[in-house]
Amino acid sequence: MKHFLLVCFFLVTTFLAAQTPTWANAIAPILYANCTSCHHAGGLAPFSLLSYNDAVGYKYQISLSVDSLRMPPWPPDPQYKHLAHERVLSVSDKTKIRQWAYNGSPQGDPNAAPPVPTYTNTSTQLSTIDYSGKMANYVINTTQDLYRCFIIPTNFTTDKFAAEIEVKPGNPKVVHHVLVYEDTNTVLLNNLDAASPGIGYTSFFGTGVNGSRLAGEWVPGTAPIKFPAGMGIRLRKNTNLILQIHYPAGTSAQLDSTRVNIKFANGTVREVYLAPVLSENNITNPPFSIPPQQVKTFRQEFTNNLITMSLLSIAPHMHLIGSKYKVYAVGPQQDTIPLIYIKKWNFNWQGVYTFRNPVKMPMAYKVIGETEYDNRSSNPSNPNSPPQTITYGENTTDEMMQTYMAFTIYYPGDEAIVIDNSPIVGLPESANGIVKTLQLYEPSPNPVKDKLHLSFFAVAKETARLEISDLGGHAILKKNLELQEGFGEETLDVITFKAGIYFVNLKTKSSSKTKKIIIE
Repeated sequence: MKHFLLVCFFLVTTFLAAQTPTWANAIAPILYANCTSCHHAGGLAPFSLLSYNDAVGYKYQISLSVDSLRMPPWPPDPQYKHLAHERVLSVSDKTKIRQWAYNGSPQGDPNAAPPVPTYTNTSTQLSTIDYSGKMANYVINTTQDLYRCFIIPTNFTTDKFAAEIEVKPGNPKVVHHVLVYEDTNTVLLNNLDAASPGIGYTSFFGTGVNGSRLAGEWVPGTAPIKFPAGMGIRLRKNTNLILQIHYPAGTSAQLDSTRVNIKFANGTVREVYLAPVLSENNITNPPFSIPPQQVKTFRQEFTNNLITMSLLSIAPHMHLIGSKYKVYAVGPQQDTIPLIYIKKWNFNWQGVYTFRNPVKMPMAYKVIGETEYDNRSSNPSNPNSPPQTITYGENTTDEMMQTYMAFTIYYPGDEAIVIDNSPIVGLPESANGIVKTLQLYEPSPNPVKDKLHLSFFAVAKETARLEISDLGGHAILKKNLELQEGFGEETLDVITFKAGIYFVNLKTKSSSKTKKIIIE
């Protein structure tokens, strides 16, 4: 009997070891695609995850962070609107991380791991670089939020169109965000620069020169701007690039030398425009003021009476007490176009979000923004203790309510342009983002000891049968569920089950889904 138990223990241990993902074949690809743009030496995050030795020391923290949805950061709600290049881990990827973290964290064959990404101020994510400009070295010493502008002459002999724009912060730990403007008014810009001591000049509202045009932007974690083929931002002959960089209060003796890289569009080019389509100027319930100890909502409206647009990207912007931001468009017949919904605003994770396909915005449609601000003491992001009345301003402790959009003049067929056609994570059986059949996602944790968490998606309200059966097909647990349309969850106590392999089955009249679990 003792020999039999030892054999069983050996077989189970061998089976679990064989099932455990390794760093090389499973974990490194996940982290390189979703995490290391911030988690690298000198990056925004406090530690690196580029190597096996880096990651294994943080294995439990990684698992807990992805299970709690804190990481990777992706503020937009993917169920409101699917966007391009979503940093959303599948249930399968989360399960791999959990299994790796809690089952010995094997490295696997190091030669089988993907190439380690490079993150330096000279590396690039552009396909090619046709122009690269760097600001003069600047040492930051500020006790307040600092918005500093740096002029980079281009000396272009003709107009150019930027098809791809990449900002490379010289010091990611202190560069909060960068706005890239272009302006041909060299005299006024140089006058501002000459009137300010040191490199560059301070300007809280844009460049300080009327006529400067926004050409690009960067916030931590965002990818370079890449427009569809044949489109680009116009950069005029002899224009200057102006980098407006936000350095946070309390920055001392820090050197920055931020760079901007550009790839030009060739041939016939459609001009792309960047503009704050929604701002504090089109709030329908002013004044824009949030009293202490209150949660206050605002609404913005902009009616498109200009052109039929093709929207390419969207970038909402608020500060510390912002809590929600939803943007959508409504047509004359009350048909709605969802654009973006950030249900839990995080000032540290703002981004420029590209649509998977250009979104047609016809004439007479209203673009509507709905925001919420939480100025209570219970808001951990509140900059004031006790809370104070907060109004509009560009300091971090003030508030803003803006949505930038990149758009071009609509051409028939723009909706069919593919910017990102990668599978939508978690919704494998979908068409245009609409789930067509019952979905049962990977159970977690798996292997499991006591509490088994199930998540599923129902296409309609209906009755379902949930069963757990053993390898012999004998039902160990049976339960009826009343599914509601959309996502649902169920937690089961399996601590009394014998160790082994089981199958979870969720069945309705029209569909049946099964997943394998291991009970330890």
